[in-house]
Amino acid sequence: MNIAFWSSVSGKSATSGNMLAVGTMASVVYSLKTVFLQYDYFSKPIEEIFEGRKNDNIIRDENNYYTTYGIDALLNKLKLNRIDEQSIYSNVKNIRNTSIYYVPSSRKVRNGLDEEATNYLSKSLPKSLEKIGDINFIDNMNGKKRLSRKTLEESDVAVINICQGMNGIEEVITDEKILKKAVFLVGKYDDESNEDIAAIRKKFHISNDEIGVIPYNIHFHDAICEGKVVPFISKAICSKRNDANFDFINSLYKSTNMILAKAGFSEDE
Repeated sequence: MNIAFWSSVSGKSATSGNMLAVGTMASVVYSLKTVFLQYDYFSKPIEEIFEGRKNDNIIRDENNYYTTYGIDALLNKLKLNRIDEQSIYSNVKNIRNTSIYYVPSSRKVRNGLDEEATNYLSKSLPKSLEKIGDINFIDNMNGKKRLSRKTLEESDVAVINICQGMNGIEEVITDEKILKKAVFLVGKYDDESNEDIAAIRKKFHISNDEIGVIPYNIHFHDAICEGKVVPFISKAICSKRNDANFDFINSLYKSTNMILAKAGFSEDE
């Protein structure tokens, strides 16, 4: 099962943060094995988000690290026709004491990919990773590049990330193949904005069960910066109604359930 998170532009709708929040919530609350892939090179590297910059290998020789581990290592093997099951497994990292896995991000994607590499990242690699986890969460490249479009086409669920006051998703909405498997997520949501969830639904003709929100939360932002996303969400799910993180975690819970329902998972599973 592949769930791709996408936005038409970078930096406005918190696409990467939304994916991390939803995927982590799915793992923590429902004990699903989740595997994270990151193709958006403008985002903070996923390995730093989950584990901080404590890895001396990354700090000492960043280029060598990404050549040796993760997506770039797999792309190198692809060129040499040396991709096998073991080489994939050896490039998947597990966050200790969790059912969360990730493939270290790429430094090559930003330079453009040929058709073989694009097909591998959009289809073959996610399919191979289905043997490890229940769901692959993909932080897709934003915009209209070839890898971005191909990953959306190959995904089982497309999460279209939008923000309040945003235009520019009409092209995606009119693509019937993507629309049939799409849900919408409003990142950095502020319920005091004139463009609230009801206005957004009306603006883009989105049904109530196909749109969710994730409010901006400074503590979640700090957790991303500090590499503490998993402990933050694990603690926040116990928030009481009057706690500072309650609105965030409650909205995240509802949005996660909406996305999982679209993927065919129920709360009882």
